[in-house]
Amino acid sequence: MKPKLIRILVMAAAIVLFGACKTTKTAVKPTQTATTPTEAAHEFTPADMVKQLQLAQPAFRTANASKMSVYVDFKGRQMDVKASCKIISDSALYLSIQPFMGVELFRLEMTPSTLIVVDKMNKRFYESNYSIFRNTLGVTVNYDVIQSLISNRLFVPGDKVFLPDEFNWKDNTPGKSLTLQTESFNQEVLVDVLLSRIAAVMILSADSTYTMKTDYSDFKKTDGILFPQKIAIDANKGEEKSSFHFTIEQVEFNKPVVMEPTNLSRYTRGNINSLFRK
Repeated sequence: MKPKLIRILVMAAAIVLFGACKTTKTAVKPTQTATTPTEAAHEFTPADMVKQLQLAQPAFRTANASKMSVYVDFKGRQMDVKASCKIISDSALYLSIQPFMGVELFRLEMTPSTLIVVDKMNKRFYESNYSIFRNTLGVTVNYDVIQSLISNRLFVPGDKVFLPDEFNWKDNTPGKSLTLQTESFNQEVLVDVLLSRIAAVMILSADSTYTMKTDYSDFKKTDGILFPQKIAIDANKGEEKSSFHFTIEQVEFNKPVVMEPTNLSRYTRGNINSLFRK
């Protein structure tokens, strides 16, 4: 895989996954609106719904999506690649890109403190902590947000812990969408109330320069875990449009997974800032 294609993947991932995370570490509690009779009569308050979503959301120790296809669209350039993804909850996430006959050419290794991009074809690696996104793109992100985003779990950009009563019903109408507003962004969570699951998440930056929507569909129960087989992430930042669409073809949960870090002594260190240059 040529360095240019790696830059496309990294830049697209950065804009899609990280562009919405420009926020302070502590969420600001939104102004409470008056409760209407309709809301009072509804079975769930917003806090009740958040708690129910947290109870029902996918909870696993390990996940191994051994067969995936990934569609990437960045600046009008599209590509379809094969991939696999392994997760040890709260510890590590490895994404492997295998564009040719299952041969791994590109890998992203993430832990709560470090991210490493490995270019196996060109024998280079790029290592950083998450401050790289703040320094190069002006956004703040952490491991927990990324893990939650691709795991169909409720999250608040920039926060690991949040209070259920920070959310409200959109337009004060219960049962459709939960909203959260802070100084930095507006977040909307489209809820499937009957099944207590997240159908979509939409984020709009406070200055309206960035929007992201993540759709979750084709839910299937595997190893007792109900998980979306399709995750479509679409983002706009100014005139730049990016898409990452994941289709999971084979996955298993709570089984032993082997996640061996790449032996970086066999690779030449590259400047990770070069991956963010246009």
